[in-house]
Amino acid sequence: MTRKTELIINLLGDSIILFFAFSISWRASAINQSATSQHAIIANLGMLVFWLFIFQSFDLYKTRSQIQIMNGLFSLFKGILLGMVILLSFAYLMNIDFFKAKGFLPSYCILCSSLLIWRFMFWGIVGEYAKKSPRRVIVFKNGENTPAYEGFSAVKEIRFSEMSPDLPRRIFKENKIDGIIIDSNGQAQTNVLNLISQFTEGKYGIFVSPKLYPLVYQHFLIKKVPDSNLLQIIFHPLSAWDRFLKRVTDIFISLTALLVLFPLMGAIAILIKIDTPGPIFYTQKRVGFRGKKFLLIKFRSMIQDAEKHTGPIWAKKNDRRITRMGRIMRPFRLDELPQLFNVLIGDMSFIGPRPERPHFVSRFVNQIPLYPLRQTVHPGITGLAQVKYSYDQTIEDVKRKLDYDLEYINNISIRLDLKIFMKTALTVLKRQGAH
Repeated sequence: MTRKTELIINLLGDSIILFFAFSISWRASAINQSATSQHAIIANLGMLVFWLFIFQSFDLYKTRSQIQIMNGLFSLFKGILLGMVILLSFAYLMNIDFFKAKGFLPSYCILCSSLLIWRFMFWGIVGEYAKKSPRRVIVFKNGENTPAYEGFSAVKEIRFSEMSPDLPRRIFKENKIDGIIIDSNGQAQTNVLNLISQFTEGKYGIFVSPKLYPLVYQHFLIKKVPDSNLLQIIFHPLSAWDRFLKRVTDIFISLTALLVLFPLMGAIAILIKIDTPGPIFYTQKRVGFRGKKFLLIKFRSMIQDAEKHTGPIWAKKNDRRITRMGRIMRPFRLDELPQLFNVLIGDMSFIGPRPERPHFVSRFVNQIPLYPLRQTVHPGITGLAQVKYSYDQTIEDVKRKLDYDLEYINNISIRLDLKIFMKTALTVLKRQGAH
């Protein structure tokens, strides 16, 4: 069974079940319109799109080879639970009483049980009897013969010597692939790390041969590929549910903080205006998630046009460009408060690697292997590197902080975010690492 056929059957089965669940709910409600009326059809289509979006966000339309049945069923249950919470919240805000519609609870009990049974049967049948299509991959190697990997089909082979900065973009444009295999004798470690970095922004699998096990164990989370001696590198350990919770937490914290700190931020704005001529806020272009550029907002803590004659440079201890208000704000990170707006609109998270300027990113990408991995998560106001290390002053500082950023990315969780948040509060109170 091809991936396309499997996807069509999956979508068709889900859609039929969703259609009947909606029809039962509509017929049992007090609405004086048939289930085939114009309003019912529009509402049914809207609910169908809503639920399919929820299921997609929980990765329920991956191929059978990428899904373990029990994990998939649990993800489906969580998706249904989340969807019902969203629907009930929307109904509450719109003053709609779903519970007066007699068909609501029965229809969603039918929906939940029917979807779980359907997916269990379909995944079981596909996994047991359907022939799995091999994953289409491009193999990167440094000279040796490429062995045949069971479950994979090599559509192209490329030597490390043929690599160029725009190669990943061209590969994904010219070839329909599921991922890449790095088959190396382990001697070209820098080339391997650079290659992995170049492919992190795509939603493709990265698999490595046995000779690279020691290298990838040092830097990445990995998982064994079933029925193969390959390892797959994992860049996004957060599940769809955890990503949703992290985003909700970011919105809640940023909104609450903005409301509570509004008087303080107003007073800071007035004092900055009195202290020195120039704007209250300072905006700077930064590189965020998957290389997207955005404007980071801060309270201005330096003189106006501080880099006019020097170009982009790091701040130094006892920097003469820092204003009087800046010397008060920076030890307590008060100049960072406007970044709560960046978190609210989704450019940043509350916890994550600090976003860097494009000038420095282009420089570090060429000098430091794995630096692009920082862009696989949203940047943050604070992060593990900020609570464990000081400001950047040399390229070695950047490398050391990258180690902490990768440690965070490989172990990212809501629990770790909470721990970093508490450490940040202690760091600020102790006035550590600021200048």
